[in-house]
Amino acid sequence: MSILTKHHRRKLLAEPFPADWEAILEQDLGIWPLMNDGDRSRLRDVVRIIVDEKYWEGCAGVEMTDRIRVLIAAMAGMLLLDRDHGYYHNVRTVLVYPEAYVQQQESMGSDGVMHSGSANLGEAWFNGPVVLSWKDSLESARNPGRGLNVVYHEFAHTLDMLTGMTNGTPPMRERDHYGAWHEVMTREFADIRSIYERGGRDVVRSYGVTNVAEFFAVTTEVFFDAPSHLLKARPDLYEQFKVFYGQDPVTRLPDG
Repeated sequence: MSILTKHHRRKLLAEPFPADWEAILEQDLGIWPLMNDGDRSRLRDVVRIIVDEKYWEGCAGVEMTDRIRVLIAAMAGMLLLDRDHGYYHNVRTVLVYPEAYVQQQESMGSDGVMHSGSANLGEAWFNGPVVLSWKDSLESARNPGRGLNVVYHEFAHTLDMLTGMTNGTPPMRERDHYGAWHEVMTREFADIRSIYERGGRDVVRSYGVTNVAEFFAVTTEVFFDAPSHLLKARPDLYEQFKVFYGQDPVTRLPDG
């Protein structure tokens, strides 16, 4: 990070958090009243940096507003409460459609485009934009506890992309964390896939076993949005995500 960027961020964070932004979080971010004061303070800072450093564009008639920027930045910021990961430096632009949209590609290919399934709720591109449905982003913000959050999903993909690949293994905190990560992720992926092949169900929805990249993104959704269900059903998987993200979200959503 350059000296200019550091200086700009310090100056930005020295200013009071905008009162109208606080009102947006209180009104529309369902997780907000369940967070402790320290996490709220950290999230305010992350929101300011993400809003400031990304180019935000409304598509198909969406008029870009602070409400859209702040809520999407807040959900993306939840993943960064313990690690900044460069504040998604690999994401330059956030494109927001009014609702589910027609995607331009039909599957994930070697070009690195990741899609959130046939509903076309979002995409994340290598060193490019994150694309989101505002309708589904707002629903994700307002209704935690379902294990579904399109913003968590797409920004998890961008963390995965920080290694230059989309292989379900983002940059670990410590080198010796990779072994346990690979062992648990490989075992759990195979087990969940076999459950769906037999017609069963799992806390990680079936789209998560499309490939290992989607497994990481979908499990991130469940980890943050329905943590108690993941902890109960797949404690080893929960533990790996707890180590990676440096967070224990079941303390915020004990019944989610």
